[in-house]
Amino acid sequence: MSLNDQTRSRIESMIASNEVVLFMKGTPQQPQCGFSATITGILSGVISDYATVNVLEDPEVREGIKAYSQWPTIPQLYVREEFVGGCDVVQQMYTSGELHRTLGLEPAELITPDITISDAAARAIRDVAGQQSGAAVHLRIDATWNHEFSLKPPQGHEITVEDNGIEILLDRDSAARASGLEIDMTEEPQGGGFSIHNPNAPPPVT
Repeated sequence: MSLNDQTRSRIESMIASNEVVLFMKGTPQQPQCGFSATITGILSGVISDYATVNVLEDPEVREGIKAYSQWPTIPQLYVREEFVGGCDVVQQMYTSGELHRTLGLEPAELITPDITISDAAARAIRDVAGQQSGAAVHLRIDATWNHEFSLKPPQGHEITVEDNGIEILLDRDSAARASGLEIDMTEEPQGGGFSIHNPNAPPPVT
């Protein structure tokens, strides 16, 4: 596809407007493809703020960014107006620590944190995990200290932590934020849920 001057100018403006810009399908809250979900998961674990462009809302940008970068697929990551790559490249850079350095950060130390899983939480995790064959339990702790469980196959860059017969996979940044983590269950009028105490999280702003 040829890139007209108007679309090129729009893309350049998007890339220049923020230090980190991800062209993706969907949004970080609702990614519309697995590759976009993978990169937003990685980025959210490393930095607290980055810009995204939902190419599904703009067909000209969706096709134009491929011509602009000379890269045939989406998502695409730009840092300080330089094209970094797509999903596979970002995953490899994250695993090696190169992504952190590209973002101006030191890679989190590869550590295996100590966590505690109560009997009730272990039963709940085991019941849920047993419903999806081949999936592993992932826990992501992002740069703003949100804790999110998910079931999906291992990605290959995770650190495995085990307690009470349960294996949990964390990326390197989540693992660095998880030392002393306690996972339990709470009973609410509308049903039970996980209760997570993380001694590393900063106190809420009042």
